[in-house]
Amino acid sequence: MNTFSPSGPSIAFEIRSGAEPMVYVRRSIGDEDMEVGRFPLRYNALLETRERFQEAVNKMRRSLRFKLQPEWNEVEAGLSEVYTTGVGALRVLFGGQVVEFMNTMHQLLPAIDENSESAPDVQVICDKDAVIPIELIPIFRTADPRPPISDHDSLTETVGRFLGYATNVRRHIRGAPVARLPLCRRGESMTGCLPNSAGLKVGVFQEISLAEAAAEKLELQSHGSRLTLLGTWPSNEVGSLEQILSEILRERCPPGEFDAHVLHFSCHCARNADSPSDVTIRLRGAQMGRIDVTLGKLMEKSVILRLRRSTETAPNLPLIFLNACSSSAAELFTGASLPEFFQTEGYAGFIGTEAAVPDAVAAAFSKEFYKCFVSGGSLSESLRYARKALLRHHNNPLGLIYVAYADGDICVEHPVPEGI
Repeated sequence: MNTFSPSGPSIAFEIRSGAEPMVYVRRSIGDEDMEVGRFPLRYNALLETRERFQEAVNKMRRSLRFKLQPEWNEVEAGLSEVYTTGVGALRVLFGGQVVEFMNTMHQLLPAIDENSESAPDVQVICDKDAVIPIELIPIFRTADPRPPISDHDSLTETVGRFLGYATNVRRHIRGAPVARLPLCRRGESMTGCLPNSAGLKVGVFQEISLAEAAAEKLELQSHGSRLTLLGTWPSNEVGSLEQILSEILRERCPPGEFDAHVLHFSCHCARNADSPSDVTIRLRGAQMGRIDVTLGKLMEKSVILRLRRSTETAPNLPLIFLNACSSSAAELFTGASLPEFFQTEGYAGFIGTEAAVPDAVAAAFSKEFYKCFVSGGSLSESLRYARKALLRHHNNPLGLIYVAYADGDICVEHPVPEGI
């Protein structure tokens, strides 16, 4: 089983597709790893679950009316769709074994304090065509009636039932390499880190027509010397598809080194209706035409780079934060996705969304994430901080659709408190 850090998560799901799809549940205690349950899935259960969630999350987004701060009745209408779908997904996935599965979960995660600053880690390892939004499945207090959402307490009670809010879910595509980052001490253990002695280096790609793209850039710049901004791309200097591909794939990065710690995208993301497995990242610079970066082009260019680098030490590839609509979604039948591409290439990790996200929500989430991450929060802690901030400040549950394919323990080597 793949693991991410010396400490490792305490609970792991392994989801397998194929002729006999299966969910394996494991528990890790120290160096001991044991299987505590296996649950066969019926044929097409994974595909049906993805389709149901895709429809439910789109309904939630429409119910919130693309607002940063929706009304309570809008939150109730949208989140109830996802909650109902999540409960139904238990039946779709586990059929007659749903009680056994839930009992196993409650034994492994007996008490979740929704107000706690820390949360258990859950690792999900899956075949690329077995990815499901497991974060949106209600695991806690599911047998109890859910109170209608009418205030912050009832909102917090509802989102606290979802696996993705009550725990830190870290995804990994089975068979993809685990990025080997420099180590630094965090508490009593060593963990992967981004060496930021000269500031966290963030390369920014944008679609200038998005209303909040400029706001995201300004927010990144507001960190001052704590964060070094690279780009913004496309630009007059980096204005062709070939140049953009080179920046994303870090073509000129010296072997064994970082030349960027994070690549941040504030843009559109879309699928080709004629070829649904080919995802497109849509970028545009000031006074420039649109540049479409397709998954196919990324794959082609990456093969050429691999052949060129065959005798060299690989560069240290950055964390990808693709703050765009449905950037982490997998194609329903093939499982083709941007996360699978970047993990297979050896990037430090991938953060993206399961559905379309309004510009204002994306900008607010990004702001809170970097505030925590640059100050020393781990990747998991920073994502959790951003989710809670959206709820606390805006009563907005869309932080639930942000997912991470990465070691949740990744942190900056040199935390810098705000104001310094």
